[in-house]
Amino acid sequence: MVDIVAIHGINMHRSQRAVMQQSWLAATVNGLANIRSPLAATLSLECAFYGHEYNDGKAGGEPGYTAIDLEPGLEEELLIHFGTALEQDSGGSRQDTKFYLPGAVQRALVAIQRSDLFDGRDSRAIAFVKQVNRYLTDRDFRKLVHLEMSAAMEHTPRVVIGHSLGSVIAYEWLRENKPANPPALITLGSPLGLEPIRRRLDPSYGPLGLPDRVRSWTNIAAGHDAVAMVKKLGPLYSRDIRDLPCDNPRKSSHSALTYLENVRTARVLEVELA
Repeated sequence: MVDIVAIHGINMHRSQRAVMQQSWLAATVNGLANIRSPLAATLSLECAFYGHEYNDGKAGGEPGYTAIDLEPGLEEELLIHFGTALEQDSGGSRQDTKFYLPGAVQRALVAIQRSDLFDGRDSRAIAFVKQVNRYLTDRDFRKLVHLEMSAAMEHTPRVVIGHSLGSVIAYEWLRENKPANPPALITLGSPLGLEPIRRRLDPSYGPLGLPDRVRSWTNIAAGHDAVAMVKKLGPLYSRDIRDLPCDNPRKSSHSALTYLENVRTARVLEVELA
């Protein structure tokens, strides 16, 4: 048994399981130590790591993507959502961002270039939407990711943490499976509120809602995090979800490590692991 199973989001295709294990555990321990939690001394964490599966030559997030590489549908829709959120965050209005394609894509890319999200790089933003698209549309790839999640869940965690795309994966896995010991779910920087993603979640398991075998669900979203532009998941999934805002620095608003060190995450973990 471990305390936490953690599953990452995108842009981990050049990383390694050991690197994730070390950095995520350290950040989580730092957050707990900041609130003087005795759990900081004993915390155990198992990583669900699938980043290497993108390194097969299929949209692995290589540098150099441009707008011409975007596929119609989910990729363009997600990019436009992020651009809309970034313009709103910088003082623009929603109405100003409602343009038809391809203008909406170009405007979204301009907003990304002006922001700290994805380090202001088109190629990284396009890699993000391509990796999300592949998980949601490539059944064979999705199966590989879920097999990794299943292997991690054999450690019987008390808490599951999903960051970014990892929150989507954790949610879908928990809908499909019935762990004997229901864990608490914590989602960080989650895009589960975005309509293009909700529309593409597997419908085989009934209406979207709180997974049957989840003890609780806490969603934490930073104010400047455009990936989590829909800050509250409760109205979309279940009134039992606890939606908490947090104040990550703008330049690292979507960073998994920043979320893990945040006092909101530490306080929730202290309660769920008590």
